[in-house]
Amino acid sequence: MANTNSKLYTNKEMARVCNVSEASMTNLVKSLELAPLKTGKYGRKYYDINALNRVKKHYRNKAKPSTNSTKAPTKDNIIKQQQDHINDLKAQIETLTRQLAVKDKQIEAQTEQVKQTSILLSQAHTLTLQAQKSKNDDATDITPTVSKNDSEDTHGWLWKMFH
Repeated sequence: MANTNSKLYTNKEMARVCNVSEASMTNLVKSLELAPLKTGKYGRKYYDINALNRVKKHYRNKAKPSTNSTKAPTKDNIIKQQQDHINDLKAQIETLTRQLAVKDKQIEAQTEQVKQTSILLSQAHTLTLQAQKSKNDDATDITPTVSKNDSEDTHGWLWKMFH
C-alpha cells in the first residue's frame, strides 16, 4: 500500500512553491504529462512530491533571461541622452543663426541696389522730361495738337511700365 503520510500538492500549491502563475503550472503539468495521484472533490487534482520535484527541476533548467540585454535605462543614461539632444539642437541653432546673418547681408545689398535703381530711374525720368520739353520748344508748329501718343509720352517710360 502507498505511503499515506506523504504530502500531496495541487496545481495552486506547486505554482506558489515555484513562484509562477496557476495557468503556467497547469500548462506545464500537461506538457510534462504528470498524472495526478488522486482526484478530489470538484475535480481537484493532487500530485506527489515526485511531480513537484520534476516541476522544480524544469524551472531550474529553464534559461534565465539576460539582465544586460533588457537593461532599463537609468536616470543617468536618460540625462545623457537629453543632454546630447540639447547639444544637437544648439548646433542647429548656431547653423541657422549663421545662415540668417548671410541672408541679412544679402537683403541689405539688394536694398542698396533698389535704392540705386530708384535714383537712376528718377534721373532717367528727369532727363526724359527735359528732352520732351526741349522737343516741344523746338517744334515749328505753334498750334499744338494733342494726340494719343503725345499724352502717353508725357507720362514717361516708368509710368508706362506700371500702367
